Amino acid sequence: MKRAFRSFPVAMFLILTMGVLPVFAWSGTLAWTYNAAFPITSSIAVADGLIIAGDSVGNLHAVYAASGQSAWLYRGTNTVVGLPTVSGKMVIFAQADGTVTALNRNDGTAIWKYAPGSEGYAADTVVDGTTAGDGRVFFVKGDGKMYALSAADGKELWTYDSGLELRNAPFFSDGIVYLGEQRGIFSAVNPKTGKRDWGGGAGGAINTPTTRDGNVYFSSWDGSVQSVRIRGVVPKWNANAKDPVTTAPFVGDGRVLVGTANGRVVSLSAADGTIQWSFDTGGGTVSAIPVLAEGYVFVGGGQGKLFVLSAADGVSRFTFDTGGGINGTPAFSGGVLFLGSADGNLYAIR
Repeated sequence: MKRAFRSFPVAMFLILTMGVLPVFAWSGTLAWTYNAAFPITSSIAVADGLIIAGDSVGNLHAVYAASGQSAWLYRGTNTVVGLPTVSGKMVIFAQADGTVTALNRNDGTAIWKYAPGSEGYAADTVVDGTTAGDGRVFFVKGDGKMYALSAADGKELWTYDSGLELRNAPFFSDGIVYLGEQRGIFSAVNPKTGKRDWGGGAGGAINTPTTRDGNVYFSSWDGSVQSVRIRGVVPKWNANAKDPVTTAPFVGDGRVLVGTANGRVVSLSAADGTIQWSFDTGGGTVSAIPVLAEGYVFVGGGQGKLFVLSAADGVSRFTFDTGGGINGTPAFSGGVLFLGSADGNLYAIR
């Protein structure tokens, strides 16, 4: 299977066009490949020198970041979804059948397990991951409810009922749980009580919100990307990405990055929502959140290709073929990009 970087090397591009040495440390060199044997379905978590990812049959893999060797393997029973949550010495992850499990981060042994109820598969289904904060673990199910579990023992504490199916993981920040809902609103929920305190809206289903510098950013399937000031719930800007937006926003370096249903990556100004550039991956829906690091935007396409774009102008610098769809968000840590693919491999690219 061909897995190679293509396009003009960034270092040479900068030398020829600017006459100076490159400013980016990341060079696009494949450091190691770990074979999980089954398609990687989750996003990538990084914790204390471990790379953690789940696969299509329910296994959670912990791999040493430095070497790509297995640290431990936990065998689950159903597809691992979303981003595994690292909370203290625990790793918490969700499976598509509604099972949520907390493992010891050091050796992968189970600490507690929350099992699905008896409502039936559709109601129990989980399509995204967990988040944690304030001693609680939060996740959503197909029954339209967000659940809060005790992080200590996995016991259910409360539920928040949205009234419609929920598909996106919550986000916890500064004592608030943010939830994007299918009914076209985002909700700021009190983590202690499960009561909605405030929120905002759009014209379509809302993806997982995120926060930065006192603002909440959220995107919607109606194409809108919005920013609201948390203090006073003051709308700041409302932009249109011109496609249904399929990912949560990634906010950093003055930019808001989103992926769309038509295969585009869009960069907007975090200050006023102005569209700075867009890039067409040519691979159908962008499911993985674009990641910004060291002047690059890393984005996975549904056709199994990683695109490495210049954050400044959205021009493609590298591509990397994995041979399988990239549906989980990669992680960048310590100068290395960690990437999972439906070809069954984890990749470390430095």
